[in-house]
Amino acid sequence: MKVFWDPICLLHDPPYEILSGDKVPYFESPARLQVIKKELEEHPSLFQLELTDSSSGSIDIIGNVETVHGRGYLNYLRNAYDEWVRDGGSVDAVLPNTFPHQKLVPRLSQSHVDSLSPVAKAGYYCFDLSSPITKVTYSSVIASVNVALSAARELAITSGSCRPKVGVFALCRPPGHHAGTSLSGGYCFVNNVAVAARFLQGFNQRPTDKPSVAILDVDYHHGNGTQEIFYSDPSVRYVSLHAEDDYPYFTGSTTEKGIDDGVGANINYPLPRGTQDSEYCAVLSNAVEDIKKFDPGYLLLSLGVDTFVDDPISDFKLSPSCYTHIGRVVADMGKPTLFVMEGGYHLETIGKNVRAVLQGFEEQG
Repeated sequence: MKVFWDPICLLHDPPYEILSGDKVPYFESPARLQVIKKELEEHPSLFQLELTDSSSGSIDIIGNVETVHGRGYLNYLRNAYDEWVRDGGSVDAVLPNTFPHQKLVPRLSQSHVDSLSPVAKAGYYCFDLSSPITKVTYSSVIASVNVALSAARELAITSGSCRPKVGVFALCRPPGHHAGTSLSGGYCFVNNVAVAARFLQGFNQRPTDKPSVAILDVDYHHGNGTQEIFYSDPSVRYVSLHAEDDYPYFTGSTTEKGIDDGVGANINYPLPRGTQDSEYCAVLSNAVEDIKKFDPGYLLLSLGVDTFVDDPISDFKLSPSCYTHIGRVVADMGKPTLFVMEGGYHLETIGKNVRAVLQGFEEQG
């Protein structure tokens, strides 16, 4: 399996986040990527690492990102740190202190938002205190989404060769599934899996002939951003297994099925805290059936391993063997599959758990 990555993804390294009222070290650290990469490098017969370069111009990164995210939001991400510091903000990072609650303000026009102060923009474009923007964050964000795009391009090319089963891994960092069309949060700034999905739909296709795509999200936390992006789109089926009544708290219920033409294309499986292998795998089987009925042209897996029993910020109880099972189940669907890295914060096991998923996929059938 080819594994795409970029060392620029390591640059984003905020000194802290605010979690439950405390100033704590940033959990989404560069070490996560380094540990995963090292683990995969130790198995060269299974994994071939491919270095990407976001400055090469081989992919129109911004053009592809704008199929998902608003231009005003991208301009904000690009300029936020410099504007913040010029306005007297902390040189450590951009962190909001006021948010535009729905009962506080009416919907703002883009021109109004563009005229806001840096501290106001920080609250407008972010929904929590876990996504600081540093001087180098934007570079890492662009490198991360380019990793996803490069992997998606490889998948599109390779799957056209009539091979029965193809998998490619995008080792992205920062992750992406909490990022909405114009919103960051949960360590996420650009929604890597969503941008990759749109890329695959447009690859060598006429606008009237785009393939359907399914996104299976196995991260512990609900992918509120991915849900929002595709909520009215019948060509993308989003299926999520996640913790009930946990971050991001306000999304992920079974009643959220989509709107307009997208009704029925959004499927949530909230699970109780403490969920173990047997309960998880039973629900995973249901999720797989949902995807099989949809019969997508491509399958994208938002791969979070923060469901592990020892993860420091999550509360599922999955064992290492469950990750091998996830990979096998995904392989059995027989679809060209793009794995996109999301969460997982137990550094001692994150590499092994990611490898277990990918190896389970590769060795199945």
